[in-house]
Amino acid sequence: MKIYIDFDRTLFDCDSFLSDLYSIILEYKIPRNIFKSCQNQCKKMGFNPYSILNEVNKLYSFDVSIYEKIDKLLSKTNSYLYSDSVSFLKYLKDRNYQIIILTKGNMEYQMKKIKNSNISNYYNDVIVTMLHKGKLDLDYSNSIFIDDNPVEIKSILRKKPKKLIRIKRDKSKYSNISLDKKVEIVNNLKEIINNKVI
Repeated sequence: MKIYIDFDRTLFDCDSFLSDLYSIILEYKIPRNIFKSCQNQCKKMGFNPYSILNEVNKLYSFDVSIYEKIDKLLSKTNSYLYSDSVSFLKYLKDRNYQIIILTKGNMEYQMKKIKNSNISNYYNDVIVTMLHKGKLDLDYSNSIFIDDNPVEIKSILRKKPKKLIRIKRDKSKYSNISLDKKVEIVNNLKEIINNKVI
């Protein structure tokens, strides 16, 4: 059976990572309002710090060594995996699930984060999309989905998946948002194993 697992805030502590990324931007004294404005301009392509900085550079000069700093941060994304991520992926692999990382965002940026997370031994495929996850050509009725984002969960629910699990990690971006529809909710991936949710 196929299991589609979200990356950001499901396997990967995106909030801590972004906090460290923004610290680099502050360190280089790039005005936050300029960065945010350029981020909004690049929104259609998905979040990618390199593209945003290329736009910033048209308005504000900065030391180009920032790119090396961001490269270095992106080279160690494995250190931002949640403590239960690898053990959970191993649990699924041992049970012969076909594991697909299904993530929304900019292809280049998402693939760098995933590749450098050193989990390629566990998944069978990666899908990076800018569409809502319920708009893809997938066999929803025979697949399990794990996601944290309420908008994506609603999108997937419309396709009547075999099973949909919402992960609500403490202090994560979407942890305080409730959903109208009933979905199975866990606080972390360890709970899925311990409670035999899958």
